[in-house]
Amino acid sequence: MTRNILWGKEVPEAWNGVWPKEMLTIPEKSDWKKTSSFLETCEYISELMWHTELMHVEPMFVTEMRRAAPLVIISNPRITTPEEAGKTGKPVIYLQGGIHPDEAEGKESLLIAIREFIFGKLRPLLDEVVIACCPDFNPDGNDAWTINTSAGGTGVRGQRGNFQGLDLNRDAIKLESPNMRGLCTNLLNRWDPAISLDIHCMGPVRHGYALLYAPSYTPTAHPGPRGYTSDILFPAVRNLVREKYKLEVYTHAEWNQDEWPPKTWDPKKAFYTVEAKYIANAIGLRNRLAILTETPSAVGFEKRIYASYAYACALVEYSAAKKQEIIDICKKADAETVQNIKEKAASGELRNWVDGEYISKGLTELYAYKSRANRLLVGTSFVYRGPDELEPELVVGVEDLTCPIGTKEATMPRGYLIPEELSFIVNKLKTHGLTIDVLDTLTHAEGEEYVIDSLRKEQKGDHTLYPMTELQGGFKKATKTFTAGTYNIDLAQPLANLAFYCLEPEIGDSLTGWGFLDPFFKEKGAPKYSVVYPIFKYLKLW
Repeated sequence: MTRNILWGKEVPEAWNGVWPKEMLTIPEKSDWKKTSSFLETCEYISELMWHTELMHVEPMFVTEMRRAAPLVIISNPRITTPEEAGKTGKPVIYLQGGIHPDEAEGKESLLIAIREFIFGKLRPLLDEVVIACCPDFNPDGNDAWTINTSAGGTGVRGQRGNFQGLDLNRDAIKLESPNMRGLCTNLLNRWDPAISLDIHCMGPVRHGYALLYAPSYTPTAHPGPRGYTSDILFPAVRNLVREKYKLEVYTHAEWNQDEWPPKTWDPKKAFYTVEAKYIANAIGLRNRLAILTETPSAVGFEKRIYASYAYACALVEYSAAKKQEIIDICKKADAETVQNIKEKAASGELRNWVDGEYISKGLTELYAYKSRANRLLVGTSFVYRGPDELEPELVVGVEDLTCPIGTKEATMPRGYLIPEELSFIVNKLKTHGLTIDVLDTLTHAEGEEYVIDSLRKEQKGDHTLYPMTELQGGFKKATKTFTAGTYNIDLAQPLANLAFYCLEPEIGDSLTGWGFLDPFFKEKGAPKYSVVYPIFKYLKLW
């Protein structure tokens, strides 16, 4: 196996460069033992601003604990508004860290990357793209300090959830946190990034890669951005990371670690389903490119920071070189989404997926370790959970289960009609960015209504189990009359797939799945009696 690749904890010497003390991050100052507090993160960003004219900072949201999370915008020349960004013709690339503060390498890698983009060898990339960056997406969790007893992490770090106890990477549809509402309102809807990157860390895994990556896998989304990300962008960025940063990276998945050698490479084993509760999957519903990355914990804090930094830099470099190609992919998906609604929805022939799964793409090769050690590091109380060997084995003939497909479909309507009493649902959709009107006169509608025969609550999820609402029933054709004041969502808009995902009763983590309509169902007698789903999907209005 070639020694050109940096395996395990290996990093290049002085990979982060030489900088004045005031421009060093907390991990750099502490020999990679500490992570930044929220205040230290803000102070670092403020320090960089004193040395450049290329940076603009604005608050993206204010947390429950009144911490204003900074959104850093860097470009050459400096821009301060989305309108200015649009006039440049450059795509906006969004980089996000710290959504799970116990996975601190995202935050720290992006602080180093910002410095490199502004002052280092990557500065020419700012001529081609606009970079929007939120290094610390969960400030409240970041400063909820706890001691980490795993050698894979830092000694003291933040906790996974936010102040509400929410896992923010399960909040992308329900929008219960100020963090996610701010992401939609102040980043996705305003700055409209063509590509988004969300940085994470895995537990004590046995694959041999420095980092794993995944696209938006939700089948409900337009296939164009997902196909481009998986088939074109990923191989190219993987090669860049290998050539420039000497790392092996691969698709995000895991295998059944009770067996050797690995037989399947399955995203579900890595807790990544096709559901849009995850940020990357939800962004795919917006016709944009979205990427999630995960580093392995056992390689140590510095290596995780280096790997996350390397992938973010390579992604921006690729995006700068292919900027028009990426812009065109997004514009085409927008146009086709609207065109399909206008040309096919009224006839009832337009369909979309309400459920999905992963199937095989064929056989692949996988770098993996045969065993993992679990032992105390000599002279410490820290537990090492990682491989004994430096270099992994190359296992051939592993079934690659990273191909998402739809398994159940429903009619994609021209639009939805929502009664006035469900204005809280409408407010969620407006926060997502949907355009919604109100009927100003008595209106007749032809379409489909869903009759609920049974309803149950079931604990589902990963890491934290959520009580999800499951409906059983079916659609029937119907013609109904609606009064003035009823909300009307015409799906002839680019976010049509997002609206469909939020409102369809058979989608597991739709707004219905998250329980927002449970009080209505209970008031109408469910589950004892059959209940008509209150949101009507129409094909035609008159």
